[in-house]
Amino acid sequence: MNEWTEDELVAAVDAYRQMEAQLASGSRVEKANVYRELAALHGRTPKAWEYRMQNISHVLEQAGKDWLPGLRPAANVGTRVEALLAKLLSHATAATSLVSGPTKELLEQETKSAEASGSFSPSDAVDDRRRVLASIVRRRGQPAFRSALLQAYGGRCAMTGCDVTDALEAAHIHPYFGPASNVVSNGLLLRADVHTLFDLYLVAVNPDSLRIAVAPALRQSTYGELDGSALASPVSLEMAASVQSLAWHRSQCSWS
Repeated sequence: MNEWTEDELVAAVDAYRQMEAQLASGSRVEKANVYRELAALHGRTPKAWEYRMQNISHVLEQAGKDWLPGLRPAANVGTRVEALLAKLLSHATAATSLVSGPTKELLEQETKSAEASGSFSPSDAVDDRRRVLASIVRRRGQPAFRSALLQAYGGRCAMTGCDVTDALEAAHIHPYFGPASNVVSNGLLLRADVHTLFDLYLVAVNPDSLRIAVAPALRQSTYGELDGSALASPVSLEMAASVQSLAWHRSQCSWS
């Protein structure tokens, strides 16, 4: 076949890093499925993708870094491809996402949709500012819902204790499915960054103990200090988060 394109190599490196993240989080890595998915999306055979993964292991080994178990380094790469892989791996190391599975796929679909619609290309500075503020408003949540959660948790993040109102958002435990979702028992008041991790199923709450659980791959990061800490109690038990909703959310975490 033709030489590998840079897009194909980007896909290979991205898949390799995703498998690393899955392994680090304690999830099972189905390499054969990854190769089949890559073959379906980009062409070539699953075996070709497997061999390219072994080339990536070789590049990592040359750099003195760990490579994925089961993907023994294969040195027959070619000067051009090896240089490109080294470049892509250095970039990926600095910005590897821990999101995987259906959530990753939906996130990528939304990104492509936003790019296609021009959401990332404001026409001028005023338009850009409006987009930014509109995004903040949407992320904070429906005003009445957010107001109720601010009252329920005394204006503090239920996980970090942050009391900066402008940084706090109304997080749905079970995804939004209409006005009936906007009840305090289906929400948590969370700091913006923690809200993002909660929505990506990288942070959760154990429904039995009401203690915070952090994905294994995040436990060496600044978020590791949250793991095992207690979820804040609302001012009234009637405002407490639904145990059933918390259990549903926890079940969506691939590292459970």
